Amino acid sequence: MYKIMEDKLVAKSLNGNPLGDEYKRKIIRIENCVTSNTPVFIGLPGFFGSGNSFLNKSYTSFDFMDVLKKMEDQYSYIIILPDTMTKFGGNQFVDSTAIGNYKSFIVLDLVNYIHELYGDRDIYLFGKSSGGFGSISIVMDYPNMFRGFIDISGDSYFPYCYMPDFATAYMVMKDNTLDSFIEKYREEFIHSQDELTAYNVVAMAASYSPNGTKIELPFSLDTGEIIEDIWNKWLKFDPVRRLIDETEKLNGKKIILQTGNRDEYKINIGMNMIHKILEKNKIEHYYKEYPSGHFNTNYFYIDSFPEILKMYK
Repeated sequence: MYKIMEDKLVAKSLNGNPLGDEYKRKIIRIENCVTSNTPVFIGLPGFFGSGNSFLNKSYTSFDFMDVLKKMEDQYSYIIILPDTMTKFGGNQFVDSTAIGNYKSFIVLDLVNYIHELYGDRDIYLFGKSSGGFGSISIVMDYPNMFRGFIDISGDSYFPYCYMPDFATAYMVMKDNTLDSFIEKYREEFIHSQDELTAYNVVAMAASYSPNGTKIELPFSLDTGEIIEDIWNKWLKFDPVRRLIDETEKLNGKKIILQTGNRDEYKINIGMNMIHKILEKNKIEHYYKEYPSGHFNTNYFYIDSFPEILKMYK
């Protein structure tokens, strides 16, 4: 039977972050039949989620803990689930002057924590949506640190997955300043779907196009017109764009790509682009599309975790 434990990690990388978010972070550890070569998996949550989200019980669909129960008699694993919540409601796992150094939190504070507890082991990243984006992006930035990743419908091909939300965000914010919208959003308890969409766009801008502690939106609040210089800052983070020149960084990694072919944000198109780029460059990987949308996809892990764990039996 797997064991669930909690720790507190003093994250030096987050100390003094511009949002004033807590830098002592809860870490959930899940251990199952640990041996000398058991691999470690770091779970990166989707936006509007955190480490605790992986433990949420669902009564209408297959949840993450159901995945672990199905694997507990077959495989040995260590899973690390860090608290990565911010005042913006989530994380893209980049170092941002407007949010904080959350990529450094993972690759410095958390990886050092893992090595201190478990010694030198293979480490993988995994996650869905923003967590999938963080997984592929961090492995590309630090290929020597990680053995591979699981990317489930990670943000990709930004013109399709982000740009359609800009018009909604503009309509919500156009009669406000950016700062007044953020302040009003944080003061209110209930938000419309359009307000959630707008706040998510602001959070993405805080991740991809900060200017010091300020945030630069990729469109004008006066007219809604796209600001190309700022939009191009976003595109530099797009895994599809990055892979064109950086495929060699993933050579030899264990790569799992999964997506629903009815993704509401059209992320399946970007995921297929990543698959095609890797295929063209002869980078070995596992790719699968499911008859699913963007949500209730935990059952994908029934395929992806064993694809990695079978190497350690």
